[in-house]
Amino acid sequence: MSVDASNSVAFQEQPITQLLVKVAARCNIDCSYCYWFRDAAVYDKPKLMSAEVLQQLLLRLEQHVARYSLVDFPVILHGGEPLLWGVDNFHRFAEACEGVTSRTGCEIPIAVTTNGVLIDDQWLDCFEARNISVAISIDGPAHIHDAHRKTFQGTGTHAAVERAARMLVSRDIGVIALAVCNPAYTPQEYADFFAACGIANYDIMIPDATVDEKPSSIAPFYNGLFDLWLEANRTTPTSNVRIISDMVAALIGNNAPTEGVGHKPVELCTVMTDGTVEAHDVLRIAGDGFTNTRFNIFDHAIDDVRNEPRWKAARDASVNLCEKCRQCKFMNACGGGYLPHRFSRKNGFDNPSVYCDDLYSMFENMQSVLERHLYVRKQDGERIGVRSAAAGG
Repeated sequence: MSVDASNSVAFQEQPITQLLVKVAARCNIDCSYCYWFRDAAVYDKPKLMSAEVLQQLLLRLEQHVARYSLVDFPVILHGGEPLLWGVDNFHRFAEACEGVTSRTGCEIPIAVTTNGVLIDDQWLDCFEARNISVAISIDGPAHIHDAHRKTFQGTGTHAAVERAARMLVSRDIGVIALAVCNPAYTPQEYADFFAACGIANYDIMIPDATVDEKPSSIAPFYNGLFDLWLEANRTTPTSNVRIISDMVAALIGNNAPTEGVGHKPVELCTVMTDGTVEAHDVLRIAGDGFTNTRFNIFDHAIDDVRNEPRWKAARDASVNLCEKCRQCKFMNACGGGYLPHRFSRKNGFDNPSVYCDDLYSMFENMQSVLERHLYVRKQDGERIGVRSAAAGG
């Protein structure tokens, strides 16, 4: 994960502003594309976060927000499957965070990413009472979802997850659906399914792959998805497809919160079930033990991870792009693509994304369409298309 410091891009130093907390290191279903279990080192971690680790995490969390006078400090509960941790632990964690807020004034939004299989009324009551937002993993309709998201007995999980998704949208709970793109199918199939479930906020994520792999082309799928998004929101905002809205935001010069969109550092901090701390957990697709560190919340404050060699190398690699990316007209909007997708065994992260050609095609298509739709209003009220305004200086 080495990085040439002489080529380091200057981004303002800031404290860690978000935590990804692995409360469970195991899962109750068997997804064929899951990055988590591509690294056998996860089996060395405790199955669930213990009370001792939780107590220390809460201590470090409060010390961190107080030290830096943070206004908010989002926490994402993750896994494995985080609901295996149990509803009582969720209540306990949320109540403790409410206490931190009362003492420090720092809001601590809590989110959870779940496969949804375990969701029942007790979980819904917890999410609603504790204001926990939920990202539920569901790959659209059953014939797409069940191809990859199965039980350990080999049966599909779609029926259970769709039921959970519909239960979530029926309550006062913030919900986003997370799908993984399968370019063998059409974006319309995904869009129709989410609309039928009443889910207006969803993401269709690019499949994880390194440069050493040969994933299918994704540009036709996402260009079609962009068309659907544009049509759905032509007169009134009715559908938010996160990857599309973030790419559009980045293309017109705004900050896109999604990792892998826009040229900015990846500064995520991941706390494991045993209290050890890593950089972005998805980087483990690079191989067994690739993200392991000796850093932990018992011996270190949260922000000390910024000096941990593997964390720092990942952060630097996220902004120090390869030559091809630095010469690209979409460098600022694309940012080189998602960091794990730039990894190869030969060059580390010093590569264009394995999806480089697709990303270029996607941004090129978006730019062309937006230039036809966006305009600049002059002081006298005249409207000029973006393309004409740019040409006229």
